[in-house]
Amino acid sequence: MKGTFAQKLSKAVSKFSGNLVVKTIASGMARLLPVIMIGSIVTLLISLPIDPWLAFLESSGIGSIITIGSKMTNDIITIYLVVSLAYDMARLLKVNQLNAVLVSIVSFFIVTPMTEAMIGEKVIKVFTTTYLGSRGMFVGIIVALLATYLFYLLAEKGPKIKMPASVPPAITASFESLIPAIGVASFFILIGALFSMTSYGDVHSAVYAVLQAPLEGLGNSIWAMVLLALLGEFFWFFGIHGSNVTSAANNTLFMPGAIENASNVAAGLPATNAVNSYFLEAFKGPRHCVLSAMLAFMSKSKQLKAVGKIAVVPGLFGISEPMKFGIPMVFNPIILIPMSLAPVISLLIAYFAIKIGFMSIVSIAVPWVAPPLIGGFLAAGWQGTVVQTIQMIAIFLLYLPFFKVLDKRKCAEEAQNELQAKEEIVS
Repeated sequence: MKGTFAQKLSKAVSKFSGNLVVKTIASGMARLLPVIMIGSIVTLLISLPIDPWLAFLESSGIGSIITIGSKMTNDIITIYLVVSLAYDMARLLKVNQLNAVLVSIVSFFIVTPMTEAMIGEKVIKVFTTTYLGSRGMFVGIIVALLATYLFYLLAEKGPKIKMPASVPPAITASFESLIPAIGVASFFILIGALFSMTSYGDVHSAVYAVLQAPLEGLGNSIWAMVLLALLGEFFWFFGIHGSNVTSAANNTLFMPGAIENASNVAAGLPATNAVNSYFLEAFKGPRHCVLSAMLAFMSKSKQLKAVGKIAVVPGLFGISEPMKFGIPMVFNPIILIPMSLAPVISLLIAYFAIKIGFMSIVSIAVPWVAPPLIGGFLAAGWQGTVVQTIQMIAIFLLYLPFFKVLDKRKCAEEAQNELQAKEEIVS
């Protein structure tokens, strides 16, 4: 029965995580890391709570100079998002990636409203960062996915301009993409015109009111975050990589708030979104570090101690696979409860620290491989280190009773195996 359920669950989850849209969002968002880190480093530099440093940045003018790093990353993050998503979907669909990216960018700008600005005595139209930053991310996702897929359909099934074999491949590819590109652009021109006739005025306003604002409510919910964290670990019980399943939902819900925080801090404004993807990565809890240390230094079982010695260094950097399959944690009912609850408890501890004013709202992206305490310090100063220390204690206490049961059972199994081996030698 268990096997049948696990097989069905694995099949369903694999189908979901293998969905074209889910795979595109998951991998496309991951490609934004270099851009996000540039913005985060700038945000960190200009927000270090060291008065002489802040005074130096202001008096020297360096602060205003390096802020461009945030303006050209966080404030226009949606442009990079459209490029990344279009590239990944085109790669998965095996269609010309560069042309798909170009068409998606054009489509995004077609539906993005322009604003009049006065430059000297001349009035010009410009794109503001209002819809190029975190607020435009949902439209960026929709446009990138839709434009790329339409481009693929038209390129595969629509009419093509055939060129002689003597024409260079680059030119041939451009002409073959001409009709699909015009078709996609025309579609979004029509969409933009239709929305201009509504009370919303444009696509961005409509999507924000109907879709993004309600989802931002969900994205600001700690309960939505802990539920996804719980599901991610629960899937691991069945041998399914939980993070791969939940990453698309996590990024879609919590990334806009993180980008908005980073932009606000870089502009000298307070961060307002306590629940965001940077917070999730930094304070999901040092559970792998704690468990691997317990295995290495507290186990009486030879197997668990051996696993701990192998897992302790990877665990320090948030890598759990040696334990997941070495203990194993997969299909292990003893370890299911602490494995599932550790990230939930960790996130609630960190969220409580923010709510009581002890720890600042996280506005800096810290790599998920950052070791405990160091990662907390980078994300939220010494208070973040204190919070991660509390998390480590809570995780240790959570695992302890289950660990003792597991260790006792493993010791009994090893004793039985040794006894059987001696009996076989005697016989």
